[in-house]
Amino acid sequence: MAFRATRPRTLTVTHVAGLVCLVLFVSLAWWLFGVARRGAITDDFRPVAQRLTYSTDTSPVDIEVVGSTSMLPRDHQLIPELVLRLRLARAYVDLYAERDPGFEILSIGVDFETTSPMALFLVARAGPPFSNDVPGIPKLPPDELRRRNIVLEIKSNARVEGYRIHSERLSSCHGDTVENGMWEYERKTDCFGLGYRRFGKVARLEDGFLIELECDEARPSTFARCQTRFPFKGFMVGLNFHRDLLPRWQEVIRFSEAFLTSKRYPPAEVH
Repeated sequence: MAFRATRPRTLTVTHVAGLVCLVLFVSLAWWLFGVARRGAITDDFRPVAQRLTYSTDTSPVDIEVVGSTSMLPRDHQLIPELVLRLRLARAYVDLYAERDPGFEILSIGVDFETTSPMALFLVARAGPPFSNDVPGIPKLPPDELRRRNIVLEIKSNARVEGYRIHSERLSSCHGDTVENGMWEYERKTDCFGLGYRRFGKVARLEDGFLIELECDEARPSTFARCQTRFPFKGFMVGLNFHRDLLPRWQEVIRFSEAFLTSKRYPPAEVH
């Protein structure tokens, strides 16, 4: 049987163009995969493991607070399912202290009018030679700085479950008169005392949770502060604000909740 020799096939311009397009497509796919992978790595949550104090650095920092039963080592039990993760500008952090998971203390300073870091207003006020002008941050007078300063504190052992008993007890620690949605605090049986030269209020949140608001009584108005706590994602967040804002306490709490929500990691989905 005879075999016929076949003529070798020659590559046409069309074939070459097709091969070039295929190579370019594969190269582009690998490049996009690499970009996506690097982006995913860059976006990983990496909580700091060092003490932080006052700073004007606006680069983002990751903070993690893990719940626990106590800050005392002998009574300390970790609650790993209670975790709050925040990603926020470094300048917001007045203090972050941690020894081990469940021993975290976080203090945040934020401007009530603009939600900008309070540290930027303080450094703008200081001016040269301590700092240069901060773009977009006005130089406010000291009394205005104090009025707008909102301080939030989150501690590992400050849990909603641990505060619930105190909240229930507050139902018998107030009078009958309501003003701006608050009762006057009255110390009765099983009611805690107030600090020296301080007065108190009792208020009910929208979910029925009772909170206590305690304020300076004798200090000049420009320096007088109030403090309270409100529930947020399983923690009782400490809130310190100017006494002049007491009639607007509900607005101050909503502002604080919205700020913390905006800094949560991962960000909440927008529907």
